[in-house]
Amino acid sequence: MRNKLFKAFSFLLIINFIFILEIGAQTVKFKIIETTDEHGAAFPYDFTDQKISNNSLAQVTTYLKQERAKKDQQVILLSGGDLLQGTPLVYYYNFEKTNVPHVWAEIMNYMHYDAAAVGNHDIETGHPVYDRVNKQLNFPWLAANAVYKKNGKRYFKPYTIIKREGTKIAVLGLITPAIPNWLPPKIWEGMEFLDMIETANKWVKIMK
Repeated sequence: MRNKLFKAFSFLLIINFIFILEIGAQTVKFKIIETTDEHGAAFPYDFTDQKISNNSLAQVTTYLKQERAKKDQQVILLSGGDLLQGTPLVYYYNFEKTNVPHVWAEIMNYMHYDAAAVGNHDIETGHPVYDRVNKQLNFPWLAANAVYKKNGKRYFKPYTIIKREGTKIAVLGLITPAIPNWLPPKIWEGMEFLDMIETANKWVKIMK
């Protein structure tokens, strides 16, 4: 059962969106690449079953280089979250090797992510881990509906605006509000998780 769970949590999905905007007489083509549920899969190898894997950020990096080399499009790289739980690599930097930059922050910074959402499995690692990683990322880690319980102020950045070729693209991040049902309070102490739809309605107006 444990191996089956590990396989489920180590799934890595790449989603591509292509859209074209007409800006005056200028046409701008964007390609949005999103990875999600990375779960520490940096290398193309399954450390549980000791075999080659087809799901890793190493493989995504190769694909990214190909897409970014194309002169006719702008590439935006996003993550849907669940970064910090799932392999011995991230466990080691979560709880053992804590006096150096977290390897996952370094990997995502190297890949030049534009934004990422915070996942429930990121919160699962505890305040010392996700607070440290949040400071080390060179891009915004988003969760608009995660707020301080004492004053309602945002805990993570709610959204970011990506500017490319004279255009502005708003990215809003949300996290499941079911975390208190799944994780002990000490993991998310001082935080509360608001309704996703109500939060989205609020921040979309602000972003506009």
